[in-house]
Amino acid sequence: MKLNNRFTLFLFGLLLTIGASAQPLTYYQDAWNEDGDDLREALYDIIRVHTKLPYSSSSSTDTWDVLKASDVDPSNSSNVLLVYAGISVNGPQEYNNGQGWNREHVWPRSLGGFGTSAGVGTDVHNLKPATVSLNSTRSNHEYDELGTGGNAVNYNGNATGNRLNASAGIFEPRDDIKGDLARIIMYMDLRYEGQQGEPDLIMREALNSGGNTFAVMSTLLDWHFQDTVDQFELDRNDAIHNMQGNRNPFIDHPELVHYVYRDSVGVAWNPFMDVIIIECGFGEPIKYYPNPADTELHLETPFAGTAHLTSVDGKHFEFEHILGTNRIDVSHLPSGQYTLGFSDGTKEKVLVVH
Repeated sequence: MKLNNRFTLFLFGLLLTIGASAQPLTYYQDAWNEDGDDLREALYDIIRVHTKLPYSSSSSTDTWDVLKASDVDPSNSSNVLLVYAGISVNGPQEYNNGQGWNREHVWPRSLGGFGTSAGVGTDVHNLKPATVSLNSTRSNHEYDELGTGGNAVNYNGNATGNRLNASAGIFEPRDDIKGDLARIIMYMDLRYEGQQGEPDLIMREALNSGGNTFAVMSTLLDWHFQDTVDQFELDRNDAIHNMQGNRNPFIDHPELVHYVYRDSVGVAWNPFMDVIIIECGFGEPIKYYPNPADTELHLETPFAGTAHLTSVDGKHFEFEHILGTNRIDVSHLPSGQYTLGFSDGTKEKVLVVH
């Protein structure tokens, strides 16, 4: 979901975008240097450990409570953002006899063989607030591109950007949420492997494959790259981690899609490959990786402030960073060598190679 929550600065015709996440530095360490099936198994072992929340409860934290935190409107903390309508509504009202909002299972229950008992059916990574009517319209249709085909989906007489071909069983969500939904489907494909009485959810290429499958795989992978992770998704991942106890790895490390599904299957994954550790005057060191960087530079800093990237020809790209984890979009920078500099005078060389 695209919201202007990331710090964005346009300088010298180039765009720098900063995103922050509370991802624990060592959360994925048991998957470092793994590849192929071993990587998938290691990631599964990490994310399968979490609290199984009740769907609804009057006495303990339930999925309503988590969604009010994970999908909160950044502009109005009393509201939640609805996935298909793209509108903000009062969160505490919940369902309200059909006048409020309800909980959309992104991987439909009927295509996964699960209900709403504590477990797969209450995994909040797979739940999104939705209008009652658009939840019904989407039904259990799989996701794919329709282009100009199908029918436009409206809500209260207004266009939503979603399209539907009910006879083909296809629902195309609006562009701003395509990547968000793709990463949810990939999470479900990875998290539920048929172990411990849970269903084996499988992302497939062919529509209507039957069993506990969901399509269209190639489309979902394309959406992941076209609609990239933003601050709303990072915050949502943090909120679910805080209340449910696990994370979506494809939000924290979008490059994992290459290692789990695409061209780098069989290649060892290590997000700290060529990690650079810089001693500074703030007790803890500065860390950044990877080096060289392609699309994104991960920066861990023990202080907040202003930093800059300076090219060899003297162009200066300045950005703000927070204490903790920062994600710097360098995809728009020309390939070459840059100096990464901080307000305390610390400097280090960075290569950007596309």
